[in-house]
Amino acid sequence: MRHLGIAAHMAGRLDEARERLEESSRLRREVGALPGVAANMVGLAYIAAAQDRRADALATLDEAHAIAQAHGAHAIVRQIEQARTEI
Repeated sequence: MRHLGIAAHMAGRLDEARERLEESSRLRREVGALPGVAANMVGLAYIAAAQDRRADALATLDEAHAIAQAHGAHAIVRQIEQARTEI
């Protein structure tokens, strides 16, 4: 689902991308893969920004940061910081 979401995002199909990444996040939460959820949230933030939902994008990054920090996912924390700068 994640890869389908990324492909849809790259193709400009933002609604589809959002649906796929949200589904991927739901599945990852079910199995306890929370760093993966945080990674998906970075993509969701970029999608929100592209849809002129900047406040949603920043709130998503805040939540992703909390998850990534809590799980020691330092590479994802760096991705979040980069996304925050770009958004």
